[in-house]
Amino acid sequence: MRVQNFLLTMSHGLIVLVFTLIVVAEVAHATPPKSGDMNKFTENNPSIDSPSTPFMDPSGKEVTLHEFKKSWTLINFWATWCAPCISELPSLAKLESKINSSKFKLLLISIDRSGPRVFQPFLKKLGLTSLKSGSDPKASLMRKLGLTGIPTTLLISPTGKVVGKLEGAAKWDTPSAVELVNFYLRN
Repeated sequence: MRVQNFLLTMSHGLIVLVFTLIVVAEVAHATPPKSGDMNKFTENNPSIDSPSTPFMDPSGKEVTLHEFKKSWTLINFWATWCAPCISELPSLAKLESKINSSKFKLLLISIDRSGPRVFQPFLKKLGLTSLKSGSDPKASLMRKLGLTGIPTTLLISPTGKVVGKLEGAAKWDTPSAVELVNFYLRN
């Protein structure tokens, strides 16, 4: 009787283990939900390492993307002379307020050659003072990432990996954009 109970317990445990492994495998291979503008979001499979190319953070300090580890970071490359960039800025500001997580940061990186003296007053004039922008006036980081145009938005994982990008303007304050970002925050 003891042997039967032992075998029954072991087989039950084995079934639970196999089921758990199947569920974990399915979740690991889950694809992010995409609709609307988020259909343009392309995943890097596998994710790629962030380059160590320096840029200026919003305070004017030289940093690299490696310093943004520990949180998911949505990075938007833009410029004051780029009409599609300007059209998506308000939706980026709204997205930031809709994502309720301390594990999420939004960072703009301007490629304006004149740097902060041009884009900071520009953001203020648009009433978008909640948005913080770094500066890559020679587009060095942008080129190192292999980006060819603006606006381009990257999603960087807490481990410093570029998990995906969206090229071109998008509505970032839509339910589909919030759902896409939250998908990564949960994983």
